Amino acid sequence: MFPGRVLLKNRMIIGLAFGLTVMLTVWMAACGRPSPSEHAFTFETMGTVASCQLTLPPDLSANQAEAMVRETFAEVNTTLSTWLPNSEISRLSRAAADSAVTVSPLLRTCLLTSQQLHEKSAGAFDPTAESLMRLWGFYRRQGRLPGQAALDSALADLGQWHMEGQPGRVIKDKPGTQFDLGGIAKGLAVDLAAGRLRKAGVQNGLIDLGGNLYCLGGAPGRENWRVGIRNPNNRNELFASVTVTEASVATSGSYERFVDIDGRRYGHIMNPATGHPAEGLLSATVIAEDGILADGLSTTLFVLGPVKAQLFLSKYYPQVEAVLVAPAQTGKMATVWATKGLRGRLSLQPGFEKQYQVIFKEK
Repeated sequence: MFPGRVLLKNRMIIGLAFGLTVMLTVWMAACGRPSPSEHAFTFETMGTVASCQLTLPPDLSANQAEAMVRETFAEVNTTLSTWLPNSEISRLSRAAADSAVTVSPLLRTCLLTSQQLHEKSAGAFDPTAESLMRLWGFYRRQGRLPGQAALDSALADLGQWHMEGQPGRVIKDKPGTQFDLGGIAKGLAVDLAAGRLRKAGVQNGLIDLGGNLYCLGGAPGRENWRVGIRNPNNRNELFASVTVTEASVATSGSYERFVDIDGRRYGHIMNPATGHPAEGLLSATVIAEDGILADGLSTTLFVLGPVKAQLFLSKYYPQVEAVLVAPAQTGKMATVWATKGLRGRLSLQPGFEKQYQVIFKEK
């Protein structure tokens, strides 16, 4: 999780794609030149690029606002990054089986949300897939096709943990159980940053952490933000856009991180049921009140696939909006399944009408 080495190798690609998202949002939302109260900044963190556009209240300086965001993301990184051997999550992964480890409120929040998603999705979301990620070579981008015996061993370690007591203790049931919260941590980070900015008086702003967005209020001169959704067939393009107010947006897709093995491309989102990368969707975008839920749900829906994902949302999260992109069948367009609440808010970008068909589904 949070691969600094991958960032260095793909900085130009990430920067270009990220710039497209921000440019679309600002160009479609802003009116005229920015006022003196508006402040925008970009920096590298958590293995990706973070960027913010904030409308500041009179008593909050640009330096103060920027420091809030930077410190928040740094705190999440030092707690939850599997790339840092002394992070709290790394220490938990090294803990002995049957030993009770008291965890911080930040880690406890992530694990509780992960546990809820895991139970509701029948295991589609699993915060202990770290061993599978290493087995497939995603941490070093040195892809390798694992044998069945190695897969069976890794699968046997998944989900072997539980929580008990207050303020929260984690117990690993097997020593080989390893944690990776990359499918939820960035969502928590934007939640925390948005909460601290809001407490400081920021009512309007856009926080983007590697594609995990939090939209505070509306863009300058508008009641909402218009956010671009990346084309899963070409991550440097935006194929659709959606209007968002006071909500978080997260997208999961196999194009974000992958390895090539024997001429075939494998995405990094693991299916805990098979031990193989998930298939069935090209991308899953979620719009929810909380960033941690949007982030975790986008991963969950991607693993579930188009049919199960729609049933899962209807049963457990009817208040959440989603955009699911399924691959095109031979001779047909790709299908975009969208929840009915996005009718009038979701639109294809010019030129993509012949590549994607949008179907709004009742919940």
